[in-house]
Amino acid sequence: MQHSTSPRKPTRFIRALAITAVAAISLTACAATGSGSSSGDVEQVLTYGINGAVPVLHAGQTQGNVGITVNALIHRGLLSYDADGQIIAGLAEEWEVVDPSTYRFTLREGLTFQDGSPVTSANVKNSLEYYTTADSGANAIFQQISDIEVDGDLGVTISLSANNSSFISYLALADTAIVPDSALDPEAVNDIGAGPFELTEQTEGVSTIFTKFDGYYGADDVELEQVEAVYYTDGAARVNALLSGDVDLIDYVPWESFSQVEDDPALTLDAQVGPFLMALFNTTSGPFAEAKVREAVAFAINRENIVETVLLGNGQPTYGVIVPEGGEYDTADATAMYEYDPEHAKELLAEAGYPDGFSVNISTSSQHAFLQDTAISMQSDLAAIGVELTFDGSDFASLVEKLNNGTYDLAVSGGVGAVTDPSWLTRFVGGAPSFEHSYGYSNADLTNALETGNSSGDADEVRASFDDAFMIIKEDVPMLFLAQRAQGYAFSNGVEGFSNIPGFTTNQSGVTIADVHMVAG
Repeated sequence: MQHSTSPRKPTRFIRALAITAVAAISLTACAATGSGSSSGDVEQVLTYGINGAVPVLHAGQTQGNVGITVNALIHRGLLSYDADGQIIAGLAEEWEVVDPSTYRFTLREGLTFQDGSPVTSANVKNSLEYYTTADSGANAIFQQISDIEVDGDLGVTISLSANNSSFISYLALADTAIVPDSALDPEAVNDIGAGPFELTEQTEGVSTIFTKFDGYYGADDVELEQVEAVYYTDGAARVNALLSGDVDLIDYVPWESFSQVEDDPALTLDAQVGPFLMALFNTTSGPFAEAKVREAVAFAINRENIVETVLLGNGQPTYGVIVPEGGEYDTADATAMYEYDPEHAKELLAEAGYPDGFSVNISTSSQHAFLQDTAISMQSDLAAIGVELTFDGSDFASLVEKLNNGTYDLAVSGGVGAVTDPSWLTRFVGGAPSFEHSYGYSNADLTNALETGNSSGDADEVRASFDDAFMIIKEDVPMLFLAQRAQGYAFSNGVEGFSNIPGFTTNQSGVTIADVHMVAG
């Protein structure tokens, strides 16, 4: 039996990203090789069972795990991630942190997009300027860009309006890659990139095929000739497809299947704790426009029950915000904002003018059992304080549409941070409508506190600003983080080189598919 990190009991960690700021760093990509094995004459085609259909991609937008994975196949940013979550060179061969608000990059020579057009510094400038706009749906961190200077076709210098020690991490994310100018519109399709694979065929409702792109800067080290992503919305069906040999790799291994996969000597389970479950509110009208009602919900939810019954112990309850265990922000102010206290929740409802409770809908994705089951658990919890929830389940794409349009009352969704300092919270408390934050919620004081914490050069001011942000979150309840969950991938012995990147960067694991090679199982 092969075995990677597989949390069987609750754990609580986020492995910090190793961010290297050096004057010049070059990437030498190489495919991982197994001990004593060789790809030989094995067909280099990976069949990947994914949890849903490939969405219509839009530049800058986070479109769930499938969207992130597909972006990681098609696209590359200035930087990228390796299998350990460390930042490495991407389209930029070299980079320099001039100071905490200035970053200089040099592109690789001869880069092209998959339509044959060259990748130049102008594309970098245009892509990043687009991400500064609210319409792009990109992380609000990009709005700190104050100036972008190009130097010939290969040189780019990015200046920020304030110091930002974590900015470089966002340049490695698959969703904010460098793209052709034709993709820089909220309605434009973003399926032409400069990454290792190009989208070559789609069968609606069935699969998408990606073919190796010979113009990719690391093409010589990519052994896979093709990746066929086959859609399995049901978790048990994905596992069965892996067990039967119909697919080589699957995502979102259901927790109830962890042991089954671990016990099969022909399979490897690779699981990491990082992503989280959260409750979102429509704050524009109705009961959830009142912070005290949102606070009542925070005290009414039995998070331990969610971890034990929904995640089967493969996770950790969250009673505040998520910070690295043992770090300087791992304090009660950050992590112990609420507790399970239904009686206090009732008192808060009465204070808010709802002594008899109320009735609303709870929206979630029936495509993902853990989201659906979390909503069902919340139904029971909130009924105990007089809040009746009517279940509204749909596929994930429909849920995203509801959350973006504000056509919901209460919702259960999922997410993951991008960096480990508290500035990762920024996109979950404001910006363009998204499935990652409550509809209509905005608090300038909170946004400013997070931005100051991330930009100040004074350690005491940084700490004070983030502490202010924690206080506002506790009182205003912009969203509720319910639990961190273990996210598992599983693959056959015929797959070598794939890695589930640890911590918050687990959703970026699709970048390691470029390192996969098929061997005789």
